[in-house]
Amino acid sequence: MKPQRNDPCYCGSGLKYKKCHMKSDQQKEREQRASKQAVQWLNRDLLTFARDERFSEAFAAALSHYWHDLYSFENAEEMSMDEALRFADWFAFDCIQADGSRLIEVYHAEKAEELSEVQRQVLESWLTAGASGAYELLDYKGQVLHLRDFFTGEEVEVYEPSGHGDVQIGEVILARLVPVLDRLEFSTTAAYLPASEIADLQEKMAAAKSADQAQYPQASHTDFMRRHNYLLIHHALEQAKIQGRPPVARLDPNRPDKKTQAVARQVRKRFG
Repeated sequence: MKPQRNDPCYCGSGLKYKKCHMKSDQQKEREQRASKQAVQWLNRDLLTFARDERFSEAFAAALSHYWHDLYSFENAEEMSMDEALRFADWFAFDCIQADGSRLIEVYHAEKAEELSEVQRQVLESWLTAGASGAYELLDYKGQVLHLRDFFTGEEVEVYEPSGHGDVQIGEVILARLVPVLDRLEFSTTAAYLPASEIADLQEKMAAAKSADQAQYPQASHTDFMRRHNYLLIHHALEQAKIQGRPPVARLDPNRPDKKTQAVARQVRKRFG
């Protein structure tokens, strides 16, 4: 619990909180608010930027590619809000355009000078963020998740306001990690694979990486993941079918989010 002004400071100095860490804590809170506001503004502005006609063909092709033809430009408005946000995140951060660039790189080149200092700092941290990937949940404590990259074995701690949710230890989270001040967070709503649906994911990605290295021998793991992390989604869709679940929201006759389809339609219009 945050101490009151006249309470002893939590650091054990013996001073009252107001004479010790209060000012630095307040400054950190202001920075966190400013960063969160910058993230929200940039996400909206990226969507607006992507409305440019020059991206429309790339969007249509990427939509079918990412969703393994279960969504197309004609039925994109039927995506759930989570599906729309996850696709928009992948399209901006990972999808390689015809000229070899990513949408976020084009946005940075054309818009960075117009941004505030905080917005520019957030955007530049996004530029160096890794590709979306798969992370095994090793442990958790409150809102801090201890994760291990499913392919490289690297371990990280990630702050997630809702905690671990439905994900159990040993299961796999599909997400992108982005820096937010001094911690890592998910860039958007994460998906996950239950233990029974991890199946042969490791083998599929190993085969894809072997083929990729033959074509791009100097490529980094991040480069590989940007080109092939859509396979994580294809695997999840395939496993949903095997388990007898609708793989995407539009095929679910009992979908609970009819009202939020309006949000997904707005996403489509922004890209349209």
